Amino acid sequence: MNSKNVTYTSTLPNTVMEEVVEYANRHNKKKNEVITEAITTFLKEKRKQEYAETFKKMENDPEQKFLAEAGLGDFLE
Repeated sequence: MNSKNVTYTSTLPNTVMEEVVEYANRHNKKKNEVITEAITTFLKEKRKQEYAETFKKMENDPEQKFLAEAGLGDFLE
């Protein structure tokens, strides 16, 4: 992934920005660091949810179940 910074403009509700500022002040961080951490954590959690949903969908697919079980058998040997 490219590590260059991108400048963007957005709006947030006052209450959200107040919480960002308060958190940043308490933890001696910059606002943009807090926002970056929050977005990164949010996206990581969403990827986990999507991954789990994929497994739930495959759970009811007989072909996928067979392939998974066959692969597990090979792994255990």
